[in-house]
Amino acid sequence: MQCAGAAKPGVFTAICARIRRMKFLAFLTPILLIFARSATGQQNASHRVELPNTEVRLMSAKSNDIAYKLYVSLPPSYADGKKSYPVVFMLDADYSFALAKNISEHLSDRSDLPELLLVAIAYDGPPQYRLHRTRDYTPTHVPTGGYGPEYQKLSGGAPKFRGFLQGELIPFIEANYRVTKERTLVGHSYGGLFGVWVLFTQPELFSHYILVSPSLWYDNKMMFRVEQEFAAKQRRLSAKVYLTVGSREVHVERNIVRDLQALTEQIKGHSYRGLSLQSRVMDDETHNTIFPLGLTRGLRFLYPVQR
Repeated sequence: MQCAGAAKPGVFTAICARIRRMKFLAFLTPILLIFARSATGQQNASHRVELPNTEVRLMSAKSNDIAYKLYVSLPPSYADGKKSYPVVFMLDADYSFALAKNISEHLSDRSDLPELLLVAIAYDGPPQYRLHRTRDYTPTHVPTGGYGPEYQKLSGGAPKFRGFLQGELIPFIEANYRVTKERTLVGHSYGGLFGVWVLFTQPELFSHYILVSPSLWYDNKMMFRVEQEFAAKQRRLSAKVYLTVGSREVHVERNIVRDLQALTEQIKGHSYRGLSLQSRVMDDETHNTIFPLGLTRGLRFLYPVQR
C-alpha cells in the first residue's frame, strides 16, 4: 500500500497514519532497549566497598617467622600533618578492625571521643582463625582444652608474639606514623587472656588496656598466679585498664563472669599505685555479642571527653 500522495481524509488516511506510527515505534524500540539494558547493567553492577583512610601493611616477624598483615586506620584529620594521635592495637583483626574504625569515628565525629589511629593485627595467607590465636595468644603450652589437641599442640607462642609487638611492630608504627606514646591494647577471649598476661609481665608495653571476656580459665587459671607473682615484686602498676564480660558467660566448666570478678577483686586487693581500673558485667550479653559494646564502653573509659 502506498500512502504518499493521499489527498482525501477517510479510512485510507487513517490506515496510513497508523502505519507511520508503527514504523516509528519499530525504529525507536531497539534504541529504548539499549538504554534499558544499560541502566539495568549499571544498577546491578558489582562495586567493592572500601574503608576510607585505611592502609594494609605486610610484616614478616623475626621473632616467630610469622607473616602478619596490618590494617591501619588513619584519623580523618591525619592528612593535615599537624597532630600526633594515641594508637590502638587490636588483636583478632578480621572482626575487630571494621568495628573499631566505625565505632571510634562515629564517636569522634560527635566529639564523644578523641581521634585515634588504629592498628589491627591480622595474618597473611589463608584464614586459620583458631590456629593463629591459639599459637600467638596463649602464654603457655597446654596439650588439651581450648579448640582441641589439633590446635593446642601449637599453644604457648605468646612470648614470641609479645616480642614481635615490642621489638618490631611498635617501633615500625612509631617510625612511620605520627603517634604518641599512649598505646592501647584491645583483646577479646584468648586475646583478652594475652592482654592480662602482658599487663602483669610487661605492663610498660601499653599504657591502656581493653580486655573483653578474657579466657582466665586457661591453664588452670594461670593468670591468678601470674598476678600474685607480680604483686609480690611490684607495688606500682601504671596503666588504665577496662575489663568487661557478658552476664550470660556462665557455663559450668568456664564461668567467665565468676573468673573476671575474682581476678578484679584480687587486683584491687593489691592496691597498685598508678592503676586506674574499671570492671563491668554487661547485662544479657554473651561471649559472642559482648565485644562491640565492651569496645565502645572501654574507649569511652580510657579516653573521656570533657564537656
